[in-house]
Amino acid sequence: MKTNIIKVLLISLSFGLMTSCSKFLDVSDELAGGITDISQVFDNVDRTRKWYGQIYNNVPDYSAIWVETAAMGNAWAGYADELYHRLARNSGKYDNWNSSNTRNHRWGTLYESIRQANIFLERVKPIAATGINANVLTETEVERYKANIRFMRALYYYYLMEQYGPVPIITVSKTLQDEIDIPRNSLDEVISFIDTELQEAMQGMEQEPYHTQLDYAAVPTKGAALAVRAKLWVYAASPLFNGGFAEALSIANSDGKRLFPERDNGKLQKAVTALREFLDYAEQGRYELFRNAGTFNPGLSVYGMFQDYNREIIWATSKDAWGTATNGAFDQFVTPRNEPSGLGGIHVVQELVDDFYMADGLPIKNTSFLSASPAYSETGFGTLDGVEVSRMYIGREPRFYNTITFSGKKWHISNAETQFYLGGNADKNVVDGAPVTGYLLYKRMNRTVYGRTAAGAVSRRYRPSIVFRLAEFHLLYAEMLNEVQPGNSEILRYTNMVRERAGLPRLEDLNPAIAGNQDLQREAIRRESRIELATEGQRYFDVRRWMIAEKPVGEGGQGGEFTGMNPDGNKAAFHERRRFQTRYFGRKNYLYPIPLTEMQRTKGMLVQNPGWDS
Repeated sequence: MKTNIIKVLLISLSFGLMTSCSKFLDVSDELAGGITDISQVFDNVDRTRKWYGQIYNNVPDYSAIWVETAAMGNAWAGYADELYHRLARNSGKYDNWNSSNTRNHRWGTLYESIRQANIFLERVKPIAATGINANVLTETEVERYKANIRFMRALYYYYLMEQYGPVPIITVSKTLQDEIDIPRNSLDEVISFIDTELQEAMQGMEQEPYHTQLDYAAVPTKGAALAVRAKLWVYAASPLFNGGFAEALSIANSDGKRLFPERDNGKLQKAVTALREFLDYAEQGRYELFRNAGTFNPGLSVYGMFQDYNREIIWATSKDAWGTATNGAFDQFVTPRNEPSGLGGIHVVQELVDDFYMADGLPIKNTSFLSASPAYSETGFGTLDGVEVSRMYIGREPRFYNTITFSGKKWHISNAETQFYLGGNADKNVVDGAPVTGYLLYKRMNRTVYGRTAAGAVSRRYRPSIVFRLAEFHLLYAEMLNEVQPGNSEILRYTNMVRERAGLPRLEDLNPAIAGNQDLQREAIRRESRIELATEGQRYFDVRRWMIAEKPVGEGGQGGEFTGMNPDGNKAAFHERRRFQTRYFGRKNYLYPIPLTEMQRTKGMLVQNPGWDS
């Protein structure tokens, strides 16, 4: 199995030339490891390539869903109305944080990588052979490397913007002391910089995906650059960054320069155009929604999408946190306690469970755009796969069964029933013996991974950790087009392509009135994104850019009482909703604070985001 597939990058994570530092804009010590002059790095082919590879270290790893402290991991699924997990149980992450104790900052991590990128772009050069069998670095290689690193630098600024909004733009390798007095650029300046960098970088990047060359599959290509640019303009056009965050409009640097723009409806069309450019590129045989081989099976398609490299994946990282069935990583955390080595530590909230459709494509409760399915019931029990389970779990859509481990689900390999209620096979004497919500995450688990030797089982199965995939861009295109031209038939066409891969009927077949109705289409697209991208790290940012995080729980709200089943009850009492946690959300939480240490270090040059005075 391949655990590192970026052969061309020659990444060596243990390479001793550079050491990590979390200070603002500080960077690895170029003089460590016996190097006395940085030119010695860029006069040497191997050292140049290792520096190049090191710059990729902070590509997000969305498989790191259980690592709460990882700056570029996927704590976001636990911070949104999706998950509750054991590592965060007593962390206070739902309390009223301040700028000195907020976790999962990207600031120092990404500015470190940005400075490494700046140094590389300033120093890299062709290297001729200096002896027999000596390595060379050609002009062509250097130009490709520079294009890729410009992309990476733009990407890191994109992820800073996603978390903080306007940030300082630095394109030269200044020292920490030099950088103390650099203020935040305006949001429009940040967006324009990223946009320009991506457009220029993509000209020199690989033009085609690497779907058939797995040794290179994690190398970014033009498709990745087009995807980032499309998402950039989606953010620019969304309420949070387009005049909808009223408190931010008055934020200004010490010279009076405003950082957040007033609303500009023209950005909506820019988003549509950027998304259309990506889709035009994708639809020339480069990317397509994944479907299983042979006779189409929605369940196998939804499952198989995450198991191997395929043509839906636009970009994935070579890093992953799936781990093994026994080493305390993702696969062990999503395995129930009653299975060998199971830790049962990643719990799904009831509000996400409820949002999955029934197999008929209808919701379990009335919505603005679809009526409730008559097939759904919360009372009584029925049979599913030969097991008596609550009727609320019967007749649901394929994505439900590929995302949720519910009480009564049969586990792969063992075929044993998982029962989370008191008196079942849950163990209330250990942490997470029964999940506090009554559900575990199942999505992205591989069905051959098992914590004990068994026929057809393995302890580890590599899967790509996906950064971007096509289904998200179908939904983003539908979303943005709906804001500009709600009568355009492509809105429902692209939304329905995602639904149909999941085995669901078209929206307009279920409710003809939805076609062309901007409000109904908007809600339908948001629900589809909620389900299709569940726990992949995007929901946290979506509810913020839409500015719906203050709504009631169940309508996108991130603060309030969250519910689950009752693991303290017997089989009947278990299937009654109960509050398990009250979460906090305030207006300031629409953006992260600039870390207090950086505010102090810059002696007031950096102005703080709204509401984060302390």
